[in-house]
Amino acid sequence: MALPSRAPQARDLVDQDWTGPDDADCPYNWPLWKRLYMTSIPALLCVNVSFASSVYTSGTNDISQQFNVSRTESLLGLSLFLWALGLGAIIAAPVSENYGRRIVYLTTVPIFGLFTLGSGLAPNFVTLIVCRTFAGFFGSAVVSVGGGTNADLWRPTLAGVVYPFYFVSPFLGPAFGPVVGGYLIEAKGWRWLQWIILFMIVFNYLYALPQSETYKKIILEKRTRNEKTPTWSSKVAPPSRAILQRILLKPFKMLFVESIVLFMTIYMAFNFAVFYSFFAAFPYIFGPGGHYNFTPGQQGLTFLSIALGCVVGFVGVVYIDRRTYPALETKYGVGKVPPEHRLYGAMVGSALNPASLFWFGWSASAGAHWASPVVAAVPFAVGNIMVYSSGALYIMNSYGSLHGASALSANSLLRYAFGGAFPLFTVQLFSSLGTGWASSLLGFISVVLVPVPWVLYKYGKRIRAHSQYITAA
Repeated sequence: MALPSRAPQARDLVDQDWTGPDDADCPYNWPLWKRLYMTSIPALLCVNVSFASSVYTSGTNDISQQFNVSRTESLLGLSLFLWALGLGAIIAAPVSENYGRRIVYLTTVPIFGLFTLGSGLAPNFVTLIVCRTFAGFFGSAVVSVGGGTNADLWRPTLAGVVYPFYFVSPFLGPAFGPVVGGYLIEAKGWRWLQWIILFMIVFNYLYALPQSETYKKIILEKRTRNEKTPTWSSKVAPPSRAILQRILLKPFKMLFVESIVLFMTIYMAFNFAVFYSFFAAFPYIFGPGGHYNFTPGQQGLTFLSIALGCVVGFVGVVYIDRRTYPALETKYGVGKVPPEHRLYGAMVGSALNPASLFWFGWSASAGAHWASPVVAAVPFAVGNIMVYSSGALYIMNSYGSLHGASALSANSLLRYAFGGAFPLFTVQLFSSLGTGWASSLLGFISVVLVPVPWVLYKYGKRIRAHSQYITAA
């Protein structure tokens, strides 16, 4: 007697693969316009979230006066937002690796909007920072999941061209925040800083609604369910305790047991922290009572140098990739280039960061024309983007789409932890040591970290041989 057919189990679904290289369901084979659209969604949302982090700083003086708190206390609205971004990323990325990217975007962005609305309506300081914290937590998904979405959509051949569009977004958003916020605070007040964030959320969410799922496992599971007989139930079982533990602990585990993730993350996190310390240092140096006594609107314009550096860094990363990667694919084969070759941009950019910090600090300290410290910030932004883009590409190429989102979420956790902490003591650091020595202290630390991409380039293959998660050869 024939045995009754067995209902498919989760492992059966996971073991499924594309029918071949031309499988129409594979995101690699989607029309170019669709892949570009899908790539633009996390990029625009990431600009939105990162803009929300920095535009707040334009209103800290008004917030201090209205709620009778100190300037440092008012910066908690920035720091808690960033800390929540890092914490939420730890959850959002592995959730996307279990339930898909689309559901993460479409469920978290509206909640991010609701807490932004709460921030704008806050009657007291406690309500403001609580709403800012939860806004950061729910906004974190687009920051950590976007890298995985790009890995789903683009073959490694094009990664060096497409990925930087997304990787530059966490820096362009903050750079434009004070530019917009400086004049908005003069005309409308600090609550309008939250309204402009909310307008952006509404537009970006409507733009993102038609998106498709990109994650391979979820696409194959859905296809398998559709191909099965109606007797099989497609109801998704609630996550078990073991699954929840795996979701929550995987990024932490990768951060501490994967040397590539740990050392590249420390380097990227320090650069990110210095980047966000500018949002406290620039008002101290350029703003009222500072070295240059600019108005809030004029002070905000100084951040255009950061935006310019981000664009130049992006162009630099793409240029290096196009000059090197096609030849490497000819040498090693398509899809077989060792991930260490993604580090060229970081190796170039690593020299720019300390040089910029020394120039910035001592030109401002000496009372040079305001253009000197403003221009000095450009090479830091260039180096920061080159290190971040190359480092993130290296991590994604090493761990692939299956583990890459978790690796980048671990990276996000430390980056935003550092980024949230530094602004809280930046003003005290600059006022105690002086602008020149405070900036030089950051420069000396940056010098110590310069060897990181060089060491990984030389020994990365040996390190990857001992990894629990590596998918690259």
